[in-house]
Amino acid sequence: MQTQKPTRKAYPSDLTTEQFALLASRLLVRPKRTGRPKAELKAVVDGILYVLSTGCRWRDLPHDYGVSYVTCYRYFQYWIKTGKLMQVFEFLKAKANRRHYLHWRNAYLDASVVKSKKGANDTADTRGNIILTD
Repeated sequence: MQTQKPTRKAYPSDLTTEQFALLASRLLVRPKRTGRPKAELKAVVDGILYVLSTGCRWRDLPHDYGVSYVTCYRYFQYWIKTGKLMQVFEFLKAKANRRHYLHWRNAYLDASVVKSKKGANDTADTRGNIILTD
């Protein structure tokens, strides 16, 4: 008799099965002949997306994902080094462009501009950066 894994409540960052099916073929990792069995790929992707969307530390990945934070981090690093994440991004960008979801005339570059104070001899002497001494 097989026991089913308990299902967990989905986080907002989780992919649907349709979304994951779209990306799965681009993220596959060749299985090794020896060692532990591979982690469930959807759980790994959902864990990575959770960390990226919340900004939490890898160590703070909730335990109910079913994969360790170390596994998620290693897959993330592997996909960065091999260029797989860039391929997925380019694929999704092209797909969105074909469906006319992207409006290239409305593309902006985000930047912040901070004026420098002219005439200050030492940055520590400017207002707001006063160093108190005893």
